[in-house]
Amino acid sequence: MKLSKIIHSVVADAASGLNSSLNHFYPAWGRNGFNERNLTYQMAKSFEKRKASCAFMEIPFFDSNREVYGKHVDALMFDRYVALFVESKRLYSPDKLEQLRLDYERMTVENLGPVLESLCLRPSAARKSYRVILAETWSTAVSDWWEGKDSPRSWSRAWMPPDTGVIPVRTWKDSGATLYWLYAFSPLP
Repeated sequence: MKLSKIIHSVVADAASGLNSSLNHFYPAWGRNGFNERNLTYQMAKSFEKRKASCAFMEIPFFDSNREVYGKHVDALMFDRYVALFVESKRLYSPDKLEQLRLDYERMTVENLGPVLESLCLRPSAARKSYRVILAETWSTAVSDWWEGKDSPRSWSRAWMPPDTGVIPVRTWKDSGATLYWLYAFSPLP
């Protein structure tokens, strides 16, 4: 299976899992969105359905400015074919988009290569490493912007990788509100 299809499939399965879980519990109150850890957890849960796979949260990496392990990536998921570094955010403003962009840009071999080496997960012909961003939004305008459609959002897309997707997780009948998952990925540079 092509690696990009694996990523698309894992994210779609994770969104479906969240949708099912929402039948039992709503993990927010009032106008608050879901905590970003719910996105990462659902993706890890879906990824771990794959044979001989693992997932870890809050993976520290070295901050060369402060010379400590003071930075982290939200999750690392891997099996014998692929290693995914994942950052998740709630996306509702230009400030959150900038945080997402910065998270995406700091996921590099320079920063995360030592993590892979410590786990004997060096990229090879058999295993490729990717950086993945996963966001949630309740805004159709943000969802349309993510897909490159006409949108009132005029945020820059220059940094976005070409592999992107949008999944409508659930639409609530009483309010008509839709929760969307937005994701993008590329090989670890």
